[in-house]
Amino acid sequence: MSFSLISSTVVKNGNKTTTTTKDYADVTEKVEITTERFDSPGKMTFSVLQENIDDLTVGSKVSFKCDGVKMFKGYIFKREDTFDGVSSYTAYDQLRYLKAKASYVFKKRELRKIIQKIADDFELKCGSLAKMGYKFPTLVKENESCLDIIFDALERAIIETGVIYNFYDDFGELTLKEIAYLYTDKLIGDVSLVTDYTYTQDIDSETYNRVKLVKKNEKSGKTDAYIFQDSDTIAKWGLLQYYDEITEDMNKAQIKNLCKQYLKYYNRILKTIKIDAIGIPELRAGMVVPIRIKSIGINKVRLLVTEKVTHTFEGGAHTMSLEVKDFKHLKG
Repeated sequence: MSFSLISSTVVKNGNKTTTTTKDYADVTEKVEITTERFDSPGKMTFSVLQENIDDLTVGSKVSFKCDGVKMFKGYIFKREDTFDGVSSYTAYDQLRYLKAKASYVFKKRELRKIIQKIADDFELKCGSLAKMGYKFPTLVKENESCLDIIFDALERAIIETGVIYNFYDDFGELTLKEIAYLYTDKLIGDVSLVTDYTYTQDIDSETYNRVKLVKKNEKSGKTDAYIFQDSDTIAKWGLLQYYDEITEDMNKAQIKNLCKQYLKYYNRILKTIKIDAIGIPELRAGMVVPIRIKSIGINKVRLLVTEKVTHTFEGGAHTMSLEVKDFKHLKG
C-alpha cells in the first residue's frame, strides 16, 4: 500500500501565479477520511510533527490518494498545535462551502439545474450532474443552508422517482450520479474483509406508517389535509406519523401522490449494519457494495447502499468502518 498527502499553495506576485506542492505522507502519523450520503461534507483529519509542517496551515489545499485511487481533495479549515510537538488538521471538501445560508425560488427545475445555479453563486466547480427526470413544480427556500436545500431536494427527488442518486464532491468536482454507476465488486462479508459488525433493526428514527401533508387553501382560507396510512403496521407498531406543510404550487393529485410515495418510502423496519473491515480505497458513502453475512440472515450476496464510510490509515495499515442500510423498496 502506498499513499500520498499533497498540500498545494498558490502564491501571486503581480501578474504571475505560482503553485508549490509538497507530499507529507512520510511524516503523517494518522489519516482519517469520512464521507456520508446525506447532509455532510467529506472530511479528512490528519496529524503531522510540527517540525515538518512548513506552509501547511489553515486555507491550504490538500489531496489524498491511496494506491492511485483519488480519495479526497479539499481545504484545511482547522489546525491544532499541542505541547508534544504534533499538529492536527481538519480539512473539508467543497460541500463545506454549501453550509452558507441563502434564499432561492426555483420553478420547474431539475435538481442538476438547482445544483449548478447554487454552485455558480458560490464559485464552486461542478463535474457530472445527472438528469433525474423530475422537475420541482416550485421549490421555495428562505434563509436555509445551501447544503440543506440541495439534500432536501435530493431526498424528495429520490422519493418521487424511486431511484437513488448520490450527491458528493468527486475529488474537487460537485457530482450527482445514480448509484447504479457507483459500486465496488469486492465482497464484504463474514468470510471476506469483515473484522466486526453490529446489526440493528429499528422503527425509532426514520419509520412512519401515517403520512399527513397539509396545505393552506388560498380560496377558503382553511387548511387542506391529505392523509395516507397503513392500518396493518399501525396495529403492529402503533401510529408513527410523518407531518409536513406543503408550500409548493402543487395540485391535489400531486399532493396525494407525494403522500403515497412518502408512505412507501418510510413504512418499513429500518435495517442497518455497521461493519469494521480491511480498507477498500475506492469505497465511499453512497456506493453500492455486495454484502454477505450469514449469521444475520444474508445468506446470499445482497447489494446494499453505504450511508457512511470512514477510512483510517495508521501504522502502515488501512482499515475502514462503514454503515449500510437496506432499501428493498427503491430501485437503483
